[in-house]
Amino acid sequence: MSTKKRITTKMIADHIGMSQSTVSMILSGKKNVSFSEETKQRVLSAAAELGYEKKRKSDKKLNQELSNTIMVICPTFANNYYAMVIHSISERAKQYGYSIFIAPTLRDSDTESYYLDLFKEMNLCGVIYLYPPAMVYQANALSEKIPVISIGEKSMQSKFDAIELDRIKPGFLVGSHLLDLGHRKVTYITSPIHRHEVGRSDRLEGIRSAFKENGLSADQVTLMDANPEDYQLYSPDNAEYRNGYDQTIKLLKKGTDSTALVGNNDLTAFGIMCALSDMGYKIPRDFSVCGFDNIPLSAMAQISLTTIEHASDLKGIEAVDLIHRKIAMKKNARSSRYNYIVRLEYEPELIIRKSTGKCRRKDIAKHE
Repeated sequence: MSTKKRITTKMIADHIGMSQSTVSMILSGKKNVSFSEETKQRVLSAAAELGYEKKRKSDKKLNQELSNTIMVICPTFANNYYAMVIHSISERAKQYGYSIFIAPTLRDSDTESYYLDLFKEMNLCGVIYLYPPAMVYQANALSEKIPVISIGEKSMQSKFDAIELDRIKPGFLVGSHLLDLGHRKVTYITSPIHRHEVGRSDRLEGIRSAFKENGLSADQVTLMDANPEDYQLYSPDNAEYRNGYDQTIKLLKKGTDSTALVGNNDLTAFGIMCALSDMGYKIPRDFSVCGFDNIPLSAMAQISLTTIEHASDLKGIEAVDLIHRKIAMKKNARSSRYNYIVRLEYEPELIIRKSTGKCRRKDIAKHE
């Protein structure tokens, strides 16, 4: 019994009188090379005529490999917070024999949509989001096939598992701390506030709720958020830091009666601190500064930033544990769906360091 002979790129090249490298590059869709449309058509037509098929791994082997893979959707590598979570995910995944792949999106919804479309064709063991999804309906659809876990603030429309932080309490803790120190005017500096980035607006709401609980007007907490078009001009490598710096310079040049400045995360707070220093102000003598996330650099003696700790490493571990449990339960139940939703919440903790101190300005104290 004879077997069908496999058509190779060399056979196609010989058939049409071209080099094998040209045929290979066209059939593989190699980027950064250019061929005329006529050449491309000759190669593609010859490949179809001769019955050429790309060599590929068997579906069974590919599915086996992907079934032990967790995809992590990450907005950026520039913020050390995400690196902390990814490291914890990676270490825990290794213990279960899983591998991880990281899909960076730079918070672009089209890129996120592309990955979600790609994932639905794969036999992955799970997907972990490190920020609130913009394409929530696509993520909901994917969660019917495989476990999808969101670490951080969760959209009200999402129908998948979430490992969260209390959405208002981190800001409330920061606001209460500043009030205890005598501050009565605060400016909250943040990256652009979008409807998908609920954490940025929730932290502001938390600070304002502390003021309201103490009988003060929420208007005493002012907002400075970046214009989205301007923010896009920053390099992704330092956008949050640069935004904190530039917004603070703008605030100081305009003039402010705020005695405390709060960044939406630690990187933004670092930018605030640098701008204050460059303008000749002392921290915390002239201004107190707070952030959120408690990334390792915040504890450095030269920075010593008051911030919020919210168990970044534990959340990554828990996300992998949850995927592992859901896969095991599905196998045991022989069910085709992951038909229960988990919501796990971590308690935030205020870490007080040297960037905050007593309010020293008399013109603010009179508002008490």
